[in-house]
Amino acid sequence: MNCKKILAGILSAAMVFTTMSIPAFADDNGNVASIGTTSYKTLTAAITEAKDNDTVTLLSDVTESITVEKGKNITLDLNGYKLTNTDKEHTITNYGTLTIEDSSNGSGTVDNVTHARAALVNFEGATATLNGGTFKRSAEKGTYEPYSNGKNSYYTVQNGGTMTINNEVVVENSGGYSSNIVNDGNSAEKTAQLTVNGGTFSGGINTLKNGGYGVLKI
Repeated sequence: MNCKKILAGILSAAMVFTTMSIPAFADDNGNVASIGTTSYKTLTAAITEAKDNDTVTLLSDVTESITVEKGKNITLDLNGYKLTNTDKEHTITNYGTLTIEDSSNGSGTVDNVTHARAALVNFEGATATLNGGTFKRSAEKGTYEPYSNGKNSYYTVQNGGTMTINNEVVVENSGGYSSNIVNDGNSAEKTAQLTVNGGTFSGGINTLKNGGYGVLKI
């Protein structure tokens, strides 16, 4: 066999490999999230340590429910991975200022598999900006006929504060009992504000429900 051809093939393969996008994985120490060059064993630990304008990046799929406290101003980069809730909890609860993005291949996902819990809840006084990621309830059992929650149904995204949804976001709900997205505040003085600049939304008995105390701009 011609040695020059073998060498050319090896060099060609090496060039293809070096131009491929290499995904990030949890490191050998089992860390699942990072802020810059500092890694953490839990996403909650990373969020707790995050300072204003820090970006917390997922390094692997993780089952964890997280809360962004009032006064926090952070970005969560799903980085192509999946965040699933722990039992009986919302997946992401936001009281602060939270931006969610997916800098990887578009497969970043926030899932909730528990009855009466959402993938994302943005409470009164909080601000959430969704720039990327898929938000869903993969174990949704609600049905329209018969009208039943199937013992596992809820909104996928619930907004009671200020929320902006942008183009690269997907929000889905496979059921027919709960709405997919709900926008509703606590009173006429404390309205929920939802701005939808784009995105892909599907499912739910209402794909997007604007309540009596909700202000919706599309």
